[in-house]
Amino acid sequence: MKQALPVSLLMAVLAWSSHAAEIDLRITGPVVQKALPSGSGLTWHAGKYFVVGDDSPYLFTLNRKYAITDRSTLQDFPIQKSGRIAKDAKPDYEAMATVVWKGVPWNLILASGSKKGTRETGLLVAVDGKSAPLVRDMTELYRDLAALARLKAAQLVNIEAVAVAHDDIYLFNRGNADRNLLFKVALGDFMAYMTGQADRIKDIQLHEATLPRLKGQEAGFSGADFWPERESLVYSASVERTGNASDDGAVLGSYVGLIPLSTLKQGASLDLRQSAQRVSKAGVPLTTKVESVALTQTDRRRATGALVSDNDNGSSEFFDIVLTMKPSPAR
Repeated sequence: MKQALPVSLLMAVLAWSSHAAEIDLRITGPVVQKALPSGSGLTWHAGKYFVVGDDSPYLFTLNRKYAITDRSTLQDFPIQKSGRIAKDAKPDYEAMATVVWKGVPWNLILASGSKKGTRETGLLVAVDGKSAPLVRDMTELYRDLAALARLKAAQLVNIEAVAVAHDDIYLFNRGNADRNLLFKVALGDFMAYMTGQADRIKDIQLHEATLPRLKGQEAGFSGADFWPERESLVYSASVERTGNASDDGAVLGSYVGLIPLSTLKQGASLDLRQSAQRVSKAGVPLTTKVESVALTQTDRRRATGALVSDNDNGSSEFFDIVLTMKPSPAR
C-alpha cells in the first residue's frame, strides 16, 4: 500500500504539474544512418556525437551531419550478417552520458538490466579513446533499484537513460515493464561504484513519473540530458505497443519534455502528462521511437541538439531539434 504524501508536498507537486514550464519543439530531418544499427544512446562532447546501439558492440563517433567518423569496440560479441548481435545475447546498451570525473571526460554507458547476466553491464570509456573500457557488473545496483521501487522482479528494471547534473546522476527507468521511475544518486557515490571502490550505493532517491498515453499505452522514458541554464533535465519518451522490456512492438510516437531539478524533492511524484511535447514535424506527429536526446548548445531561453530513433529495422534516424521556452502563463 502506498504511503500518502504530506499535504504540503502534495500541494507543491500539484502546483508544479499545473504550471509546468513548457517548450516549443522544432524538428528537422531525419538523417538515416544505415551503418549504425539500433541507435539507443547519444551524447555530445567536444564537437562530436557519440552513439551506441542496443545490439551493436561498437561506440560510434559522428560529426554534426551524422556521418560516422570512427568506431571502437566496446566488448567482443558474435555478430550476425546484419551487423547486429542476436537478441538473446545482446548487451542492450541503452543509456549514455558524458561524465567529467577528476578532470577527465568519460562516456558512461549502461545496459538496461532487463535480462539477467547479459544486460547488467556498465562501461566507462575515455572520450579520447586512449585506454580500454572499464567494465563493471551492475547486478547489485540494479537489484537495489528494483528493491527500492518494490518491483516484483529484479528484471523489471529497465534503465533507458542517464544524465548528470552538477554533483548528481539520474537514472531513468522505462515503464513498459512496470513504472516510469527516476533514481537520483550522488555522482561521487556512483563513480565509486563504477570504479569498484564501493560494492553498494546506500543513498538512492526515488521518484515515480506519469507520462502521456497514446492509444491506451503510456510513454516510457528513453533518453535524457541536462540543460544547465534552465536547471532542468530534458527527457525523451517513446510509445510502443508492448507490455515488457524485451519484445518490440508497434511504434506509436514519442515525446520530449523538461523536469526542473527544483521539483525533485524527496518522495515527490512527477506528473508529466500536460507538459510533454509530442515529437512532430510541421504539426504532424511523427511515428518514430526516439531513444535518446543530446543537447549541443544552450542558453536561458533556447537549446539545440539532436534525437536518435531506433525503429527496429537495423538502422538509426537522427533529427536536429530546437527547444524554445514558451512564456510562462499568467498566475
